[in-house]
Amino acid sequence: MRTKYGWWGESSHHPSNLNNLEKEMKMKTVEKYAPKDLSEVIFGNATSKHTVQAVASTHLETSLILYGPRGTGKTTVASLLAQTIGGDDVMIEPKDFKTVLAMPKLKEYLQRGAAMARFTSSRKYFVIWHEFDRNDVNPYELWTALDDMNNDIMLILTTNEFIKIHPSLRSRCQAVEMPALTAQDVLSRAQWILQQEGLTLPDAQVLAYLTPQQVNSDLRKYFGELDKLLYLHKQGLAMPPWSPAVTRQRLRVV
Repeated sequence: MRTKYGWWGESSHHPSNLNNLEKEMKMKTVEKYAPKDLSEVIFGNATSKHTVQAVASTHLETSLILYGPRGTGKTTVASLLAQTIGGDDVMIEPKDFKTVLAMPKLKEYLQRGAAMARFTSSRKYFVIWHEFDRNDVNPYELWTALDDMNNDIMLILTTNEFIKIHPSLRSRCQAVEMPALTAQDVLSRAQWILQQEGLTLPDAQVLAYLTPQQVNSDLRKYFGELDKLLYLHKQGLAMPPWSPAVTRQRLRVV
């Protein structure tokens, strides 16, 4: 009999289970511990966090522009926000912005999507487009559609360069900054991940390993440091040398 936990009587040493375990062990921390909901997202400032929470709870009905440097969680927040509001049946526009903006009847196309969404638990139609600063088409039809459709549609744009978004869209969307993340911002989540993997280190030591990545401020780079530490831990090797004084100096410089 098949259950969510596998076949009744299936051994934990079954080849398929061992393969899954091996894949999980080889998975990078940035993938294995990707946020499952908005509470697990690392926000660089309280204002952005509170704005996203207000939208997620539907206390604030608005479209959004998530802006900031690479690797700060913009794509993750956009996806989790839609899932939080729309639930398991969330309806998200599948086509990219170049395809949709080129449509001669763009508003009618989006209206059909919104009409279907109203009859599901999705509640509204979500249009999520990433790196929208690369758009070189006048989005006139898009912003007029936003005006006409009101709260039936939620547009969520991500961008590395906010100023490149058309002014008419900037005026219709709530801007949410996803700023560069410091080592201190990442520390709590990093420690939780390390502890899940059986590695316990002092905060000051983990901070020392994370601090050099502040020049990148990219979550992938921070989590890459965790991968290195976990490799050493699993191989029974010593942790890299570190100095509290050097860490304090680096933090002051950055």
